[in-house]
Amino acid sequence: MIRVIVWLAAMLVCLASCTDSSRYVLALPENAAWVSSVDVWNISQKAGLNAEKGRAMAENLKAMLGSGLDGSERLIDRIVENPAESGLDLRDKVYFFVSERAVAAGILVRIADKGKLRDLIEAFGRQNLCSPMQDSNGCEWTIMGQTLVACSDAALLVMKPLQKNSPEDLQRQAAMLLRQKEGEGFTSTPDYRKLAEAAGDVVSVASLELLPDRYLTVLTMGMSAELRPEHVKVLFVLRFEDGRAVMDIQALVTDKVVNALVEKQLEAGSSVKGTYLDKFPSSAGLWMAVNADGGKVFALLNENPTLRRQFETSMIPVDFEAIFGAVCGDVALVMPDPLHSKAFIAYADVTNRNFLHTFESLKPMLALTGGQMKLMDKGEDAYEFRAADASVLNLGRGPAAFWFGVRDNRFYITNREELIDKKVLGWSLRDAEWGSRVEGKRFFAAANLSQVMGGMDYMTVESADGRNAVVEVVMKDRRTNILQQLLQAAGF
Repeated sequence: MIRVIVWLAAMLVCLASCTDSSRYVLALPENAAWVSSVDVWNISQKAGLNAEKGRAMAENLKAMLGSGLDGSERLIDRIVENPAESGLDLRDKVYFFVSERAVAAGILVRIADKGKLRDLIEAFGRQNLCSPMQDSNGCEWTIMGQTLVACSDAALLVMKPLQKNSPEDLQRQAAMLLRQKEGEGFTSTPDYRKLAEAAGDVVSVASLELLPDRYLTVLTMGMSAELRPEHVKVLFVLRFEDGRAVMDIQALVTDKVVNALVEKQLEAGSSVKGTYLDKFPSSAGLWMAVNADGGKVFALLNENPTLRRQFETSMIPVDFEAIFGAVCGDVALVMPDPLHSKAFIAYADVTNRNFLHTFESLKPMLALTGGQMKLMDKGEDAYEFRAADASVLNLGRGPAAFWFGVRDNRFYITNREELIDKKVLGWSLRDAEWGSRVEGKRFFAAANLSQVMGGMDYMTVESADGRNAVVEVVMKDRRTNILQQLLQAAGF
C-alpha cells in the first residue's frame, strides 16, 4: 500500500511539473499573424556557448549590465553565473509573435521562479529603468521604456506596440492572454501543432495578416475580394548545422483564390533545364532561373484588372503580347558582382524573333524627344536604347543605356554591352557545387557570398514543386557549426 501511495505521489509530481513547464505557452494569442518558437538552449549549445567562449561572453554581458545597474552587482553576478537566477527558464522554448496587421509584437518566456524575476525587475526599478510593478486584471506588470512587461506565475510576457499605441494600451490584452486556459489561444490551433512537431532550432508560422493594410492592399490589388489573408500561411523551419544553415519553407494555403492562382502559375511554367549555367563563370555573384511559357504568363497577368490596364494604357506603343508570346523555355538573370555594380544581363529562350519588329514603332515617338531618348540598330536583330535621364522611365536619375536583341533563339537584355556572349574561361556555374541541383527545379537562385564575409561560400534558394522552397547558406568550413563560425566572425 505504501508503495502505491509513493508511486501515485511521484506521478502527481511529474504531472504537475509537466503542466507547469508547458502552461506558459497558453499565453500565445490565437490571432497572431506571426509566431516563432526559438530553442535558445539548443542554439547556445551549437554556438559553443557552454565552453570558454560562453564564459567570455557572459563576462562581457556582466560588464554591460553592471554599468547600467549601479548597486545591483551581486544580482548581476548571480545571473551571469547562473541564468536561472533571473527567474526565467531558457531550457524551454522562447516564443516571439506579431499580432495581425503588425499592431504589436511580443516575447513569451517560461518563469521558473517568480520571486527571482521580481528581484530582477525591482533592481531595474531602482535604476529608474522601469516603473514600479502593479497588480491589476489578474497579472503583475510594469512599463520599461516603450515596452510592457507582464507576468503570471508561469509566464513572462513582453509586448511592444508597433504603431501608434502606447505600451499601457496593451496591458488589458496582456492580462487576457496570461489568463488563457487549455483549449484557448494559439495552442488550440492546428498551426501550433505544426510549430510543435517541426524539428528545427527556429520554427515560425506566418500569415498574410502580418502585413499592415496599406501593404496588403497593394499586394492583393486586382485580386478577388474573397481572398482571406488569414488563410494564406507559411511554415518556416530553420536549422543550424555543421557548415550550413537550412530553412525549409512550406506553404500552408487554404485560401481558394490563392490556390487557384498558384495552379495557374504552375501551368504557365515548367522545370528549369539549366540552359544558361554555361553562360557565366562560377564566380558570378547572383544567378536565378525559371522556365516559362510567355503566352500563358501574359494571359495570367491580364486576368488581374490592374495589370491589364497597365498594358492597355502604357505610353510605350509595343506589342506586349507578341513579346511575351515568343518566350518559351528557360529564363535566367545574372548580376556578375551585385555588391559593387548594378550590371546585369537576362536571357530567355524564344521561339521566334518576329516580336523585335514591334520596337521599330518606338523610333518615331523617340525622335520627338529631341535626343533625350534614342533607339539605335546594333546589327541584325540587335538594338541599343539610351535615355539622358532614366527617371522618366522610373529607373532613377541620370543617363541609362540598354542593349537587347536575339541571338541563336535566345533573347537578351543588359545594361553592360560587354556582357553579351561574354566567353567563360575556366569553370562555369554548372561546375559549382550546387550546379547539379538546378535541372528539374521550378525555381533556382544562387548567390556567391565569399565577398560578403570571408568564411561564407554561397546561398541557394530552390523550389522543386513551385509551392515549397529550401534556402541554404553554406560556409567554407563544413565541419564547424555555422553559429560558431558567425560568432567568431563577429569577434566573439
